[in-house]
Amino acid sequence: MYALYYLIFLLACLFLLLSWNSRRIKNGPRPQPDSPKRYPPAMSPPMSREGSHSSQDSFPSLASTLDRIRECTIKLAFIPRSIIDAEINEKAVRDILAEKNIGSIFRRPKLAKKIVQSAQKLFTILVMSKKVDYINTFLDRGIHDDDLPFKLDGNVLRTSQGQEVLVPEDWDYEDLEALEAKQWRVLVPVFRQGAHYDFPEQQIFPFVGKESAKSAEGGYGRVSCERIHADHHEFWEPPDGKSQGYRVAVKKILWREPHLFERERRFLKALGSAGPHPHLINLLCTFNFHEDNHLVFPYADENLREYWKRTRLPEWDSQNILWLLKQMVGIASGLSVIHKLNRAGKTSGKKLYGRHGDLRATNILWFKKRPGCTDANGILLIADLGLAKLHGFESRSNDVDAVFPLTYSPPRRSGERINRAFDIWGLGCLYLEFATYAICGDQAIEEFSRLRGCDDPRGEFTTDCFYSIDHTTVRPSVNEWVLKLKKEPRCSPVFRDLLDLIMSQMIRIQAHERSSAQTIYRKLNGMYKKAQSDPQYLLGNYEMSPQQELDDPYEPSPEASPSARNVSHGSSSTYFTPNGHSLGDAAHNARLLHLNRLDSGMQSGLVLDSDDSWSMINPALIKIGTHYSPFA
Repeated sequence: MYALYYLIFLLACLFLLLSWNSRRIKNGPRPQPDSPKRYPPAMSPPMSREGSHSSQDSFPSLASTLDRIRECTIKLAFIPRSIIDAEINEKAVRDILAEKNIGSIFRRPKLAKKIVQSAQKLFTILVMSKKVDYINTFLDRGIHDDDLPFKLDGNVLRTSQGQEVLVPEDWDYEDLEALEAKQWRVLVPVFRQGAHYDFPEQQIFPFVGKESAKSAEGGYGRVSCERIHADHHEFWEPPDGKSQGYRVAVKKILWREPHLFERERRFLKALGSAGPHPHLINLLCTFNFHEDNHLVFPYADENLREYWKRTRLPEWDSQNILWLLKQMVGIASGLSVIHKLNRAGKTSGKKLYGRHGDLRATNILWFKKRPGCTDANGILLIADLGLAKLHGFESRSNDVDAVFPLTYSPPRRSGERINRAFDIWGLGCLYLEFATYAICGDQAIEEFSRLRGCDDPRGEFTTDCFYSIDHTTVRPSVNEWVLKLKKEPRCSPVFRDLLDLIMSQMIRIQAHERSSAQTIYRKLNGMYKKAQSDPQYLLGNYEMSPQQELDDPYEPSPEASPSARNVSHGSSSTYFTPNGHSLGDAAHNARLLHLNRLDSGMQSGLVLDSDDSWSMINPALIKIGTHYSPFA
């Protein structure tokens, strides 16, 4: 009985063997040309150059993968990570290995897994170069993604560590050159928070769009707006912005002294070492490219000057006015963090302290959305720390001749060094403009600037700084302007307190009379908290008695300019905007702008052209002031 079963088993085996041999003869024998010893036995021999393209295109999976990769490089000039992950996954790699008859059927799953885990980019480069047949050649020689980029050294291909890559004998120089060039479409960086990168000259960046119209150049760097592909950064971005790319400001440093760049980078990193401050711009990363150093920051929707011009006059309600006060508190808090920053210097070992050095409206940035920001009106951040640095304990000051914007600069004696008190003066000037915007609107800021220029004793509109030409007093027009603001119906008690704080503790001729940033923050925060709980303090109308006007400590001096006196006391020669806000004395401002009230209620304007002729214009089209770049 057992003999019969054994005989049946043998006959079945014989039948299967004959069937397999018949199919093999029918399909034809698979050619097996001799392979050079340098190739692993499990790998198929390389195809000839003439047959490479046609053979590769004959495989639907490989051809479709190559087509999708080509399409991507045409649109973006690089292959995003998501495309590589989608096209070069384990299943796709197994299919390509099978189509190219690479490895045995039992080895391919393991080989595909190895490729995806450690040689995904290398495999993609070989697919693009139509050299995927040689993947085993590289893997068996220990070449993986970590060894990229390849560098062509004459006729020798080397890894990033300088190791020579033994390439197939039938590769010529053109093959090596093509492989080296195409790798950069795959080797695209992923920007990470706080990292520094040294990029080679061939580097392709993951930028998906460039807004050249928003580029700007200042004394310290040239800034352009770029959009980073969502696959190639690990920064926070609003959920609704991922499809368009993350906007960043790339600041190219104009000076090539490495120690200066390192100093600024170290300062910016030190600011974020204790955690990001909500009102300080954060450094995302840095890189060196073509011997130029670059700083990467979040790109703002606009700066404060642009925000004022766009919104013109804030709505007089608790939400908007509390937001304005909250932002001023936040700016003071951010500045106090800069001033309190201290650490040991790397070379001297002494304590180093921070300052900003360039506080002004164009260096305050407005973001609609930021991490942790819940305000519908957005948030303001201190930015452009071009002069910011760490300096020593002995004076906590530095830089006798550092550039400082004249409008917001404090008076100083010859040889006097810039110190943290400079920031307090500049912050006071900024806050006075802030109060002007809240009470009278954006146009009043321009008027205030013109009035300060009229204080020049030479009768020329030369500067609009806040101190007299001899550096001994605050300009009379500044005191007059503060008094004017206090008489406005929108000057509620909280703004009166703000103006008093500005003039008594910030805009002071003597540096030692200016309060610290921490003191300013503490007092502003107290005013803000009181305004939150007391609507009358926030929005109520403060009526000044005649005696209070006489006792006001900022009553203009007898030397105050006629224009300032006219503004304060309502001279008949004062002109008004459609909203009823004063534009100052016509006689002293004719060279800049006149608006005349017509009986019809319509308004026309006269502007002095470059050829000294007067032109009629529509005031609705008047654009006062200069458009500032957010990062100039």
